[in-house]
Amino acid sequence: MSAWEQFEQQRWIDGATAVYGLISLAALAVIYQLVNSYYSPISHFPGPTWAKLSSYWLAYQCRRTRRSEVVMELHKKYGDFVRIGPNHVSINNPGAIPQIYGHKTGFTKGPFYDAFVQVTPVVFNVRSVEEHVRKRKYINASFSSRALLDFEPYMDKEILGWKRKLFGMLQENKAKLDFVVWTNFLAFDVVASFAFGSPFGFVETGEDPDGLIQIIDARGEFMNAIGSLSSILRPLMRYHPFDSFWRQGYKARAGLESIGREAYQRRKSSTRNRKDLMSYLLAATDPSTKKSIDEDEIIAESISFIVGGSDTTSSTMTNFIDFVSRDTKLQLLLQQELDAFFPGEPAEDWVPSERETSRLPLMVATLREVMRFRPTSATGLERVTPTGGKNVVGQFIPSKVRPIHWHKLKTRPAVC
Repeated sequence: MSAWEQFEQQRWIDGATAVYGLISLAALAVIYQLVNSYYSPISHFPGPTWAKLSSYWLAYQCRRTRRSEVVMELHKKYGDFVRIGPNHVSINNPGAIPQIYGHKTGFTKGPFYDAFVQVTPVVFNVRSVEEHVRKRKYINASFSSRALLDFEPYMDKEILGWKRKLFGMLQENKAKLDFVVWTNFLAFDVVASFAFGSPFGFVETGEDPDGLIQIIDARGEFMNAIGSLSSILRPLMRYHPFDSFWRQGYKARAGLESIGREAYQRRKSSTRNRKDLMSYLLAATDPSTKKSIDEDEIIAESISFIVGGSDTTSSTMTNFIDFVSRDTKLQLLLQQELDAFFPGEPAEDWVPSERETSRLPLMVATLREVMRFRPTSATGLERVTPTGGKNVVGQFIPSKVRPIHWHKLKTRPAVC
């Protein structure tokens, strides 16, 4: 046999060995999951078979943006406790909230939060209790009553510009207005003004030239899905051959970081002296080292605020209008409350203050009901059960299991 024939034969053997190795590895993984599912300490909790076997089942529901509906149907079928992953239990009982999320319960944030880390962990997604306390110390001043009061004139400016823009469009005989688009423009401009010292200019131009809103939407859907996967599967999804959703998600994540860094550099080089989130963070000191806050931490917190403050605000505004527009009686009552509190014709540049709007009982109650029925996050906040396990509303949850409260429990008849 020639040297080339020997090489070809050896290459075939090596290739076959690799294939058999991969098949064996896959078979072992399946067997492990089957055994783990059967002997798991949470095997007695009901749920879909595929959910018990792999975290991909839950991620797939997020991928289809149907997690909320699917979990709701499962709770209707099985009751308060449903297994939605190899190590995940969804709980639909209001009594579970203080037991899981209360102060010093022992439950800590789960790996789900790691998916939301952008640049570096922030107050929202940092899992270490000590790190969370450290970050809270230097960021609290940014959200004090005094800080928010200082920012109110800047917010009023953006709201006034938005009001004028909408009135101008209506005067141009534009019979239809896409409120979703314009609430997004307002929310992003206000939050950008607070976080980075200047708006993105969406309201003024009537457009989002960099597709930031779409980037954040794509990022949110992606991170909910990727956060539901096990740590082993997460890095592999970037190479998913049949679904570009995962690759686009990684791309959106990188795009948001780039926009955040550019906005940070503009604010840092600005000579304007104004109170906003960035000014507080730039002036803050690390409580541990007594030095200035690291640049990446400042950028990460600002990006987090853009994401957390813009989409939630615009969604709530849109849902408020949707609910009120469907109820003529409520419209009349709200109009009566507004007319009584703000009599006469308001000035063209009038914007009500936070102090004034907080004294409108029906308006505030309606807003709270909107947020109860349509919460801005349809994903439960994952926690990890402490060593030794915990009893939650009569059921024992073993150590390291990840309980998740179901967000729709606020609409249960017992709660209402």
